[in-house]
Amino acid sequence: MGVPIPDTGSVTEDIDVVGGLLTTSGDINYFLGDDTGDWTVVSNDTSLGFGSSFSMDEDGNWDFFVDNDDPDIQALNSGQSLDFEYAVSSVNGNSTVTITVFGVDEPPCFVRGTLIDTPAGPRPIEDLCAGDEVLTTDYGPTRISWIGSKRTGDGESALRRALAPITILPDALGPGVPSRPLTVSPLHRVLWRGPQAQLLFGEREVLCAAQTLVNDITVVQAQATQVEYFHIMLEEHSLILAEGCESESLFPGREGLFRFGETAQEEIFELFPDLRSCPASYGQAARRILKSYECKALMAA
Repeated sequence: MGVPIPDTGSVTEDIDVVGGLLTTSGDINYFLGDDTGDWTVVSNDTSLGFGSSFSMDEDGNWDFFVDNDDPDIQALNSGQSLDFEYAVSSVNGNSTVTITVFGVDEPPCFVRGTLIDTPAGPRPIEDLCAGDEVLTTDYGPTRISWIGSKRTGDGESALRRALAPITILPDALGPGVPSRPLTVSPLHRVLWRGPQAQLLFGEREVLCAAQTLVNDITVVQAQATQVEYFHIMLEEHSLILAEGCESESLFPGREGLFRFGETAQEEIFELFPDLRSCPASYGQAARRILKSYECKALMAA
């Protein structure tokens, strides 16, 4: 007889979704290929929270699902993951099944009406087109390579936390920064400049996701049922001036591009063909991007 060996599976937030659930399945086998193990689940509770569930038949065939809209799942960013481990048993010994949920980043977006600085003065983002110039911190006037938009929400039920916009009120990040309320998607990153960043991270300028700045006073998450988000992509990742605040242009990682429809993806791939097979070909981020726990440490400082 063989000996039981651990089995694994994985799903990715917002990608492996069936009926609102992240789902995967597998078959825990023996080292020598013997499937007659009379498998059972040892764990008394086959749910580890997050709207998750695990089941397995006596042949070792298992199924797993977890609620994709769970706030803790949606809070996962690229590079972050969450493991679900289940103890199982057979007549030949005990083992485990571990499922990993991988997080992805939402593409950075501005809402309709956001004023973007251009050489001709501030212009509403919805009036901009590919080929128009915007002002960037590092390169001055820079032409837009691609711009797109997407409506989120049904206009009836409240947007889930992962999609509801964040509003940064005037002077929240310093005098005149922003100069007017700036509303962006939760994972849209804005520039934080100051001695605290230098002290903690060795860099005076860093990028923080808007959702990590929420304090319910100067930075708040809006209650919305529908929002139209706009994305601006430049030749390379840059800092755009929006409502007097420096914030990022679109940075296209592989997971981020999955958030766009097929038409938008193909438009981007036509402009940047290497992205199709090598997301790293776009280059480096304009500034160091802080992880969520790093942003919280910065806010505490």
